[in-house]
Formats: sequence, structure tokens, C-alpha cells
Amino acid sequence: MALKIAIIGGGSAYAPGLINAFIHHAEDFAGTELALMDIAGPELDIVAMLAQRMVAAAGVDLTVSKHTEQQSAIQSADYVLTTFRQGGFEARAQDEAIPLKHGIIGQETIGPGGFFFAMRTLPVIKGIVKDIEQYAPNAVLVNYTNPTQIVAEAVTHFSRVPCIAICDQTKDDQHKILSAMGISPSHVKLESIGLNHATWSTHFTIDGEDGIEVMLRHYDQVLADPNITHRVKRQFQLARDYGRLPNSYMQYYYYREQTVAEAKASPQSRAQVIMAELASYYQHFQEQIEADEPKLSHVRGGSIFGDMAVEVMRGLVTKNASIHTLNVPNRGALPDFAPDRVVEVPARLEPKGATPLVQPHLPSEVVGLLHMLAEYQWTAANAIWNGDKRDLRHALASNPLVMSLPLAQNLLDDIMPLQAEFFSEHFR
Repeated sequence: MALKIAIIGGGSAYAPGLINAFIHHAEDFAGTELALMDIAGPELDIVAMLAQRMVAAAGVDLTVSKHTEQQSAIQSADYVLTTFRQGGFEARAQDEAIPLKHGIIGQETIGPGGFFFAMRTLPVIKGIVKDIEQYAPNAVLVNYTNPTQIVAEAVTHFSRVPCIAICDQTKDDQHKILSAMGISPSHVKLESIGLNHATWSTHFTIDGEDGIEVMLRHYDQVLADPNITHRVKRQFQLARDYGRLPNSYMQYYYYREQTVAEAKASPQSRAQVIMAELASYYQHFQEQIEADEPKLSHVRGGSIFGDMAVEVMRGLVTKNASIHTLNVPNRGALPDFAPDRVVEVPARLEPKGATPLVQPHLPSEVVGLLHMLAEYQWTAANAIWNGDKRDLRHALASNPLVMSLPLAQNLLDDIMPLQAEFFSEHFR
């Protein structure tokens, strides 16, 4: 098998974890070139050198190349994996700080922060799909770049490139829920549906027992534990109130005032915390380059082996028809949403995409907010991709956490001068 996989954002602190996952599944990717591309040259040099050392130490049939030019990385690729952060964590810090000035949560996918991130991300994605169409017309785009939902809406509506968007937040939520209860079950089954970062469980069992019932038994213990985050505690509260497990990001809507107050009171934003830690990741990578046998113990993204992106790509390459929770066009799978709206749903992989599996209706008490989010994210994708400045304001005003034209305009007026270098020419 002689495949080429372009990784756009190949110098990020996430990339070594991805390389590790490719090595772990190397027999399914034998003969594959991993083309790492990044505009951050020093970081790319470190990650590429580490990746080459890891491959050599493992003795697997993979090759690693590095590219600072996007077109050379994409040229003749079979798959293009996007995992970049336009503007870096410095821009994310602005995404988090500016909304808080207006009394709204600042977060990288939620509210105005997610909108600002999309404004930086979609122009890059637009260039990537253009290069795929020209230099790798048979490639599949696997998007791991936030905000996932808005990116997927844009690519599926405005390009011919097959696109699968992925997010492993549900797996992370599952891990934290079990950890909060202090249990290590042998088998957990969790299926959730809705939108990216806005899902509710449809099936949740822990060793065959209803997962919500297990959570309720541990409810008082979890809420009394000072070492458990408010975010996890709110999942328990919402699970008790609605009888199903929510995505942890739902706290920003159902506990809006509390999350804003906590963000304002925090001495550092999430971006500032990450920026303070970032050098330590690359120091670890440098140390492992010089080690006799490189071993990763300090990577961003949590998991080291079996990263979801690689599992999905493995399914595409081997044509194993495996089922994963993906962000894909609805095509009638979720009866509560339009057929062309992107949804997060269990889907069966195909060679060039995925077929969403038919799901039940969600109850009215939770689906109303999801409808608002779905239409907002489509409107945002449309406005940003096509560059209509009036539509930009209308799209941001339709966000459930904004809901105001003057506020939307004020937010845009604040962010535009700070991040103009990242926006499309017609947004300036």
C-alpha cells in the first residue's frame, strides 16, 4: 500500500500523538508517507525529527516528510488531515477575553469565541479544499480542526471534496464521568447524537446497567467532592434533570451565568494556561529525539495510542465499515434536523465518506436549543465562507448566547482590528 496522508498542522503539540497512533496501527498503513505541513518552522522541525526517530525505533513501514508549503504536502495525497490552529493560542486568548468584556463566555467553539475562531479558520480551509481539488482530486478531507461543526457545514456545502469531521469529546467526557465516580468498569457503551459539542446520549450503559442510574447513585458523592470540576458536576446535574448524559459543553448554555462568572474570576484563561505549558511539550519532544528509544509521556490531546483521527482513517483505508460518531450531513438520520444540516451521529464508514445511521427523535425539551445552534452554525459558515459583512453580523447575532444585533456589531468591532491579518480580505 503506497498511501500519502497530508497532516496540515503537523508541527502542533498534538502531532506526535497522531504519529504514535499511526505507528500503533502501522500494519494497516504499511508503505504510507505522512506529510507533515506547518507554517511554524521551528516546531515543525522538532516534530518531524521526533516522528522520524519514532518510526525508525519502531521499525515500521512508514515514512515522514516535512513541508512548509501546503501544496507540496497535499500533492497526490490520498487523505488530508487538518489539525491546525490559525492564529495560535494568542488569538484564542483574545477569543476568550473579548466576549467576557460583554458578559458572554469566551470559549474556542462556543459563542463569539467560536465564531471568531471560525473567521480565522475557514479562509485557511477554503485554500486547503482548493488545493485538494487541484493537486489531490481523489483525496478525502478528515477535519480535526475546530470549530468542527462550522468547518463541516462550509466544506460540505461549498466544495466537492468529501469531508468527514471528527471530535473525540464524548470519549473524554466518558473518561471524566467514570473517574469522578471512582469506577473502572469492564465495558461501557455510550452513544450520543446532536451537534458537535452539543449532544445528548441515546444509549448509555456501564457493565450492562443504565449509566444514568449509576450516576445517580454517585450523585451526592460527586457533588460534594471539591476535587471534581464544576464542569463534570454539571454533567451529573443535567443527567439527573433530563435523564440522559449531555456533552460537557452544554454547561455553557444551561449554566450560562455561572460559567461566565467563573471565567471572569479565573486568574488565567484556558489559552493562557496552555501557552504557559506549551514550551514543556516541545522540550519533551526534543528530549525524546535524543533518547535511545523515544517514548511519549507528555502530549496535547490526552490519548497517546488509538487517537480517534487515526482510527477513522484506518477504517477508511481498510474499508472495514466500522461505526464511529462523526460530523456528517444528516441525510435524514436525525429526524429533528434538515437533511443537509451537519449532525454528530453514529455513522458507518465508506471508502469516501460515511453513512449516518438512523436515530430516534430527541425530546422537545432539549432539541429546541439544538435547532438554534444548528441554524446558527450553518448561517455562520455561509457568512464567513462567502464574505458578506452584513451576513456576518446577522450570523453572530443568531448565536444563542448573543441574540442581539448591536452586541454582535460591538463584538465584531472589538475583534476585527486585533485579528485582521487572519481574516479574508473582504472582512477588513
